[in-house]
Amino acid sequence: MPPFGKVLVANRGEIAVRVMKGIKEMGMKAIGVYSDADKYAVHVKYADEAYNIGKAPALDSYLNIQHIIDAAEKAHADAVHPGYGFLSENASFVEAVEKAGMTFIGPSSEVMNKIKDKLDGKKVANMAGVPTAPGSDGPISSLDEALKLAEKIGYPIMVKAASGGGGVGITRVDNSDQLVDVWERNKRLALQAFGKSDLYMEKYAVNPRHIEFQLIGDKYGGYVVAWERECTIQRRNQKLIEEAPSPALKMEERESMFEPIVKFGQIINYFTMGTFETAFSDATRDFYFLELNKRLQVEHPTTELIFRIDLVKMQILLAAGEHLPFTQEELNRRVRGSAIEYRINAEDPINGFTGNSGFITYYKEPTGPGVRVDSGVDTNSWVPPFYDSLVSKLIVYGESRPRAIEAGIRALNDYKIGGIKTTIELYKWIMRDPDFQEGKFSTSYIAEKTERFVKELRYQEEMRAALAAEIQARGLNRTTQPQRAVIQRSAWKTYGLNSQANVRVMW
Repeated sequence: MPPFGKVLVANRGEIAVRVMKGIKEMGMKAIGVYSDADKYAVHVKYADEAYNIGKAPALDSYLNIQHIIDAAEKAHADAVHPGYGFLSENASFVEAVEKAGMTFIGPSSEVMNKIKDKLDGKKVANMAGVPTAPGSDGPISSLDEALKLAEKIGYPIMVKAASGGGGVGITRVDNSDQLVDVWERNKRLALQAFGKSDLYMEKYAVNPRHIEFQLIGDKYGGYVVAWERECTIQRRNQKLIEEAPSPALKMEERESMFEPIVKFGQIINYFTMGTFETAFSDATRDFYFLELNKRLQVEHPTTELIFRIDLVKMQILLAAGEHLPFTQEELNRRVRGSAIEYRINAEDPINGFTGNSGFITYYKEPTGPGVRVDSGVDTNSWVPPFYDSLVSKLIVYGESRPRAIEAGIRALNDYKIGGIKTTIELYKWIMRDPDFQEGKFSTSYIAEKTERFVKELRYQEEMRAALAAEIQARGLNRTTQPQRAVIQRSAWKTYGLNSQANVRVMW
């Protein structure tokens, strides 16, 4: 018996399609929503029913709570899945879903209100014994206060927006002059993106890696930690490549985080999926809590592949009141191999990762052993400029990390997208880089290697352009040459000439 009859997916793109697949496999109806810009999008076509929720800008559609609730009521939905981003961690949205008599597939509004922002998360982390970085315990009221605290904890520091995510409003600062430069700018960014300008500061970890832990909990106090994901390959604090498990951690280091993370969940009665983002120092081997993401993560497929579980289906079942189906020990025994995810973004790495909206003129996904693609586009799809640049995710699996890298190189070579620029070519260079292959990297990896990668990509693009021009020129020369007279030969003479040229033709 399916837990719900109809589930509305309050999102778009690849995550909407991914969630809808899980919903349909469980025997339920998948309800989609779309803005004017997404009228012909893949997730709209894939849904059993789809409803327009407003104009192209997200504020008028995917961030409009009342429009989504109206669509859910019109569709007679029993539950709402938020995906990630947009309203997925908005307590007011969860309250609206619950007030309308529907189930929110995620933590309850009560839980959401306990962790409204990163600073709330840091307070609970301290209570639970989850390691936190030195810094402010609350919002910093002024630049003068920030300068005094920075001198106390020592540079470099990270200035962070208390609300939101996605790397917005987060800046590394190495001295007081930089702090003066970024303070007001980050406040404006935070206000524009999240509606709150609160900033706080933390000590910057030495040679940091970005490692996150997957907490899974039911409504009855049962918890497991589905190990971790390495999210260190990023630019401007936005992830590009993720993998599971991390190549940096020893088993005892990994397990040292399980107990405090579970205690965190117990303190606030957390349930369904939650992700603990941490900074991990290769130099000191210390973890520092960054934030709790109260939703499904973009990179969840890597965990699914190494544990052979479906996190979307499990999230739905846990929200419906099911018990956890395994213990920590049972989950640990399921781990196999290594998985890597590549975020295929409509961006131009050669020109500072600028967005590249437009129509996709050709689309061919890679296939074969150990290859999975979660996509929200197809040939003729329009990639609009209004939303995140992610168009699909390529996920590969191997029995070991080197085998996963091999599968990734092959799949990246096989992935063809025409009409827009993407990050695929960049990832090919990263996969061949010895530092990546040996697992030697920090969050500054892309910044440090950008110049070399861009040089290689630009040379590659110039060679392709030169080759295309040469081919076109030769084609034009052929068409301008006078036509040669066609010599008519009998079939017997042709056969005889071929026979003399190659004796194998005769037999």
